Amino acid sequence: MGATGFAFPRPVAAFLVLASFLVSFAPQTARSDDLADFYRGKRLIIYIGSSAGDGTDLYGRLVARHMSARLPGNPTFVASNAPGANGLVAANHLYNLAPRDGTALATFSRYAAFEALWKNPSARFEPERFNWIGNVNVDVSICLTWHTAGVKTLSDFMKRDLKIGVTNESHVNILNNLFGAQLHAIKGYPGGNEVNIALERGEVDGRCNISWSALTAARPNWVRDKQIDILIQFPHRKLTELPDTPLVTDLATTETQRQIINLILTSQMMARVIVAPPDTPQTRVDALRKAFDQAVTDPDFIADAQRLGAPVDPISGEEVQRVVAEMMKTPAEIVKQFQTIVGGRL
Repeated sequence: MGATGFAFPRPVAAFLVLASFLVSFAPQTARSDDLADFYRGKRLIIYIGSSAGDGTDLYGRLVARHMSARLPGNPTFVASNAPGANGLVAANHLYNLAPRDGTALATFSRYAAFEALWKNPSARFEPERFNWIGNVNVDVSICLTWHTAGVKTLSDFMKRDLKIGVTNESHVNILNNLFGAQLHAIKGYPGGNEVNIALERGEVDGRCNISWSALTAARPNWVRDKQIDILIQFPHRKLTELPDTPLVTDLATTETQRQIINLILTSQMMARVIVAPPDTPQTRVDALRKAFDQAVTDPDFIADAQRLGAPVDPISGEEVQRVVAEMMKTPAEIVKQFQTIVGGRL
């Protein structure tokens, strides 16, 4: 009996409950059907901001293989390498030229967003406007030398004038400008695989800003056969696999040094990102994020990653979106200091 003293007969009440359920369920079903209709028969492109064979390429193709079955309509995924400018080529293309309908994705260096943070004119995008779909792995960057360089300790590494092959010189600049190292960055390589080849040929003495996961995936024999010496690592806490390798935070003695290091370590949250363009319809962004989350936690994906030597420690797209938004709010004074030190403009 309602407050007015009237109640529907039981058959009518039951019908209204059922109708209410069907009405609430219908939009969700319609959205799912719409997504399936849109994606069925489509070809999705993942632009990979590196050359073939390095860590960015490996993770991009790994995601491409596993996301299709998780999207309504089961579209085909195609990986397309777009190396250059440490990921800026791929990021700029995704932001400015790629279709914004949910059929274009990209993966690129974590440092591409920092170029936009300090307003590099070559970074023609706003990181916070991207739709961040997810991050496959919270990664750790390292600096290493080839065994013939004879550098066994961090102290020696900081004092020697070594040729360090890089695709991005940020870590070399941190060690040089913030902590007084004498490293010489050798640039001009289109991707990490080319730096690895240069190292094996003896063209350079070492490499900085290579991720641990990329190393173990692309060159596991370097670690297994002790062909390299790992001198420093760039996480907040040591990797279990590298308990004796010093942290970059161990070098910091001033608050400015700690602030700069903390900002660069934020990039670990964007180590292996999958990104969609701005203005992609939200329902498709949600579908892509759901497909990503399901893919990277699936036992088949994890087994495939283990076979490739690629660690998996995923973060949701929503969390990456939050991290990027917070990063872009960094005070201008800190950004300027960061730019000066990391960008090599002392």
